[in-house]
Amino acid sequence: IIYRVNQRREEVIAEFRERMEERRAAVTTRLNTIQQLIDSKADLQGRMKENRLHSMRENMLEDIDTKLTQLQVVEKETEVVFECDTRQLEQTISVLGQLIEREIISTPDYPALLQPSVSVGKKGTAEGELYWPQGVAVDEKSQLIYVANTGNISVFSMTGEYIDRFCEGQVNQPCGIAISEDNDVFVSDIWSHCVYKFKLPKFKLVTKVGKKETGVSKFNYPRHLTVTTDRSVLVADRDNNRIAVMDTDLKHKRYIKHPTMTRPTDVKVNNNKVYVLSYQDSPCLHVFSLTGEKIRSLITRDGERNAQVRMCYSFCLDKKQNILMADYDARNIKVFSQEGALLHTLGDTQDGDKTIRPQGITLTDTNKIICTSLFTNFGLHIF
Repeated sequence: IIYRVNQRREEVIAEFRERMEERRAAVTTRLNTIQQLIDSKADLQGRMKENRLHSMRENMLEDIDTKLTQLQVVEKETEVVFECDTRQLEQTISVLGQLIEREIISTPDYPALLQPSVSVGKKGTAEGELYWPQGVAVDEKSQLIYVANTGNISVFSMTGEYIDRFCEGQVNQPCGIAISEDNDVFVSDIWSHCVYKFKLPKFKLVTKVGKKETGVSKFNYPRHLTVTTDRSVLVADRDNNRIAVMDTDLKHKRYIKHPTMTRPTDVKVNNNKVYVLSYQDSPCLHVFSLTGEKIRSLITRDGERNAQVRMCYSFCLDKKQNILMADYDARNIKVFSQEGALLHTLGDTQDGDKTIRPQGITLTDTNKIICTSLFTNFGLHIF
């Protein structure tokens, strides 16, 4: 589609340029004629003055003036046509640009994504195997997928090929994982109640903060986390019922708390808003300002009549701010609008052992949906 839009855009521009050249030539011819008439008028005025042919001079000058007026009218009409065509071209280019932009940043064809295109891993502790995988993150620079796995961080290619694993002996049960633009990796550890900062590519430990308490820079079963472009790290501090906000050196900045937000499990920042998933609340997704003022809540969960989701621990947002909820109990991924309307459901609940039970979820810059799965099919899935 992008190729066809770009091709059509080039054709429109080429056709416009051809018309412009034709009209420019016509205007140039008219301008030359005008100049010739002006020169003739001046010459005639001189000659008639010398020969005292007043009557002839007046008649011919009047005729020339008439022709000049007609040519000026034509010239003005041509300018109007030029202006109209220019506006039309600008509008066409604008529309084409919008089409191109919409195709580039649009969401995937969600209804077609009923099953993952790639599924890798199996339950186990050997290399390439996954045991209780949680969060997942993508390094867009290296095109590698990092999975928070029990006892390690496992690395896969975008085609699902196992690459390596790191942090063995350093992490216990990592859950959240996020990668900054500075190649820093932030990992939350549920059982160790702490947050790590590592450095790519070899996961060199930079710093570690936290232990199981309620005080500043302390955590109580921290779940998923995110890192923002303004160098902030936000952690869903589940059993402390708060979002911890730190800088990228893991120094405390503030907390986001609210009476309606209990046991948060995931947090994202998008379009100057903080989205918090509280898996026991209904509605379960809370939206806050960057300074912590609550804006709204949306998406009802299991326990309410006609609930929209059953049990979700993780979510992400696409480039159109649609919300992708990893519905663990329903064994699918649901896509919601910003108003909380259900748009699509991904996954087939009738496929037996192949059914995914999504745990962590992320979306790449090219709109690939990547999630981890527990119980039925321990693994990594790429839609």
